[in-house]
Amino acid sequence: MGTFKQFLDEKQLKPETLVRLSGQLEARAGDDRKLAKQRSDKRRDKEQQAKPYAELGIGKPRSGRGVSVQQVTAALEDQPLPAKVRGKLVRAVNAVLSKKGGQPVDFKALFGEVPVRKGAAAKAS
Repeated sequence: MGTFKQFLDEKQLKPETLVRLSGQLEARAGDDRKLAKQRSDKRRDKEQQAKPYAELGIGKPRSGRGVSVQQVTAALEDQPLPAKVRGKLVRAVNAVLSKKGGQPVDFKALFGEVPVRKGAAAKAS
């Protein structure tokens, strides 16, 4: 049994709850649409292209996608997951724990030493 599964059993958290809550946390709102529009406008403006987003005060919008059932199942089986999926799972777990009055957790406490899944390597041209 993996670290993630042990943690969920110990805290009595259901995977279905994580999927639902992650979808709610990552859902796009009006603010996220404004941020995406500002980022798009910045990329089109010749004068602002060289400046970083942080310098212009433009934050990063939410992705609009929560974790799926398959991703939670893979985490329960200690399969390697991309960093973004792990981040979404950590946010969902921390949201549940904060509602219950618990302390937030980090990647290591939740996943242990399971390696991060890496995508395909870029072709060298």
